[in-house]
Amino acid sequence: MMKSEGRTGLIESVLVGVFGAFIGGDFVVALLNKGVVNDKVFHIGSLAFAVAGAVVMLLILKLLRRSVGPLQSGKKKPRSRS
Repeated sequence: MMKSEGRTGLIESVLVGVFGAFIGGDFVVALLNKGVVNDKVFHIGSLAFAVAGAVVMLLILKLLRRSVGPLQSGKKKPRSRS
C-alpha cells in the first residue's frame, strides 16, 4: 500500500505495518469492546481496524522520515583528505 525505498525501507515498513496492525486489530478493538476480545471467531471489523492501524503507523513513519531524513544503510564512505 505504501511505497518504500530499497530493501532496508521494505523491512522497516513491514515491521512498522505489523506493529500498527497489532495495535489496531487487538488493542483498539479490545478498548472498544470493554476489554473483551473473541479470538475464536473472525470479525471483519477487527481486520478493518488492523489495516487502519497499519496505514496510520506507516503514515507516521513517512512523516518522521520526511522530517528526520532517510534511513542510512551500510557504512559511510570515509572522507578523502586532500
